[in-house]
Amino acid sequence: MKNFKPKKILRSFLNWIILIFIAAVTGYAFVTFCFQTVLVIGPSMSPTLKDGQTVIVNKLDYKIHDIKRYDIVVYSKVDSDSYFDIKRVVGMPTETVRITNGKIYINDEAVKDSPINGSIINPGIAANDITLGKNEYFVLGDNVNNSEDSRFTNVGIISRTEIKGKVIYIYKPDDEKGKVK
Repeated sequence: MKNFKPKKILRSFLNWIILIFIAAVTGYAFVTFCFQTVLVIGPSMSPTLKDGQTVIVNKLDYKIHDIKRYDIVVYSKVDSDSYFDIKRVVGMPTETVRITNGKIYINDEAVKDSPINGSIINPGIAANDITLGKNEYFVLGDNVNNSEDSRFTNVGIISRTEIKGKVIYIYKPDDEKGKVK
């Protein structure tokens, strides 16, 4: 019992408590402000993203850089903050978007470089010109004919404040891991 030093044991215990606290705060900050995983639900982003995959979302990117056309974004409608949806940005702020004869038009010019393949069967509200505001985006699912997106009033135009981050990586399942394009 000569070597029993309660102050040393207490100090060691407190150091561990402080270390665990710092790790918890750092982890919380990392998930809240930097990166997050989101589960893909439904076929709307197929073939790029599949139902049941888990993706990593970079929440920092749009604090540093602007959103770009064709980025795959995670957004949450203001009235539904607990549910995230994933779509591809097609229309940018102040542009006019229209879907005619199965094709996307931006400012009256047919889009030629779109990663969204196939003819769009239902133009929805985009059958008429939609002019986006200063901080508004028009989003579509890659599986455009099986997607609820900006063409429909229940989704509509996405504001900048609703966009939570950019999908950058497929995390699960293991055999499908890789960078998202």
